[in-house]
This record gives sequence, C-alpha cells and structure tokens, in this order.
Amino acid sequence: MKLLRILFAAGASLAALSALHATDTSHRAWQWASHYYQNPRPDDLVTNVYSLSSSGYFESVGQPAVAIGFFSSIFAQNPQNVNYWLKESAGLPEAHRRVLVAAAWMAGHPTGARMLREMSANEDPQLQAEIKSLLAAGTGPIENTPVLSASSMNLQWGAFLATGNEQNIVNVLAALGSNQPGLASSARFALAQNATAHPRVIEICREQLERQPAGVRAEIRAAINEATTKPGA
Repeated sequence: MKLLRILFAAGASLAALSALHATDTSHRAWQWASHYYQNPRPDDLVTNVYSLSSSGYFESVGQPAVAIGFFSSIFAQNPQNVNYWLKESAGLPEAHRRVLVAAAWMAGHPTGARMLREMSANEDPQLQAEIKSLLAAGTGPIENTPVLSASSMNLQWGAFLATGNEQNIVNVLAALGSNQPGLASSARFALAQNATAHPRVIEICREQLERQPAGVRAEIRAAINEATTKPGA
C-alpha cells in the first residue's frame, strides 16, 4: 500500500486482530472498533480514538493499514462529521493523527487531502513530491482496491470491521490464489484468525466457496476448518 510507505515508512506485516491487553476503557474501545459493523456508534468515535491511541492500537504490527481502512469507511458513511472529528483529534500524537487524515483522504473528503499536504510541508522534497503525486492520482472505494500485499489486505480487514461488507472478504479470498511471496499463506491465516471472532466471515467464505477456482476452494476450506475447530469456536 503506497500510502503507508510514503506516510509512515511502515512494514507490510499482517495485523493481529486480537484483544488489547490494557485497561477496561481501552478494552471497550477495542470492542467498539473490532465489532463496529455489528453495532455502529459513530458518536463514540472521538472518545474511543483517544483510548485506542493511548493503548498502542495505532502502533501494533500492521495496524496503520487496518486503522486507515476502518476509519476511512466510517468517514465515508458520515461525511458531515469528518471536519469535527479531525479537529477533535488535534491532541493525538502526530503519527496517530496522520492515520485519521489519511483515512479522510481515502474516504474522498477534501479536508483529508488538504491536511495531508499541510502535514508534508516540512518533509524533504522527495517525500513532498510523492505525496503530491499520490493526491493527484486520487483514490477510490476500498472494496474496489485489489489485494496485492499484506498492507492492502489489512486495509480490507479494517473496512470490513466498519461495514461488514462482503466484498472486502471476497477481495481477501482472491489473495489466496496470489503468486506474491507469502501473500496466500497470510490471507489464509488472516481468514482463519478473523473467522473465529466473526461468524460473518465464515458465512461469506461458505457462500463464495463454489464461485472460486479449485485451488482457492481448497484454501478456503482449510481456513474454515481451522476457524471452526479452534477451542471456543
């Protein structure tokens, strides 16, 4: 995901979508984020963003892409609140706020693009040029973004947590047939891991099973089997 490389110089590692080991407040914030599509509460965004920030949510391995996908989807659903949310996020550490700004840009909100330009004003000329090029190219719906790396896969997972959109999971399924080194195995691991916490993922996988190529079907069955045979599944 080029946006992450430019803004954060972050690795493209797979996000571990597991509960935070922190205070009750941060645990509630994590539950808000990891099950948002089941109980959307946009009015709680500001409070939960600060709780997540203080708990290290934005700094977990692979988490920037998940967070961008998640908040971008909420911003797209609630464009009338984006300026307020970005204003209220001014007290966040810069790197964490940058995630929200990138999410606003990805949601197509003009304030996100403007703030990305402003935040890059003091960076080196090469980085400024790359951000300018990125902004000029524009963006589109996350569900239309192909999964070509672990970061773009995490973007889909973040969007799914916000919307429960079937297409986000279908995009991850496509990665099971990828020739990119390690991407297919990462997709299978992510499907099994997240299906354990989200029965909707299993439901979508089963609905898609016969629509996928034979090799991908075998991977889907393996992921479903792993998820449904885990203790507590």
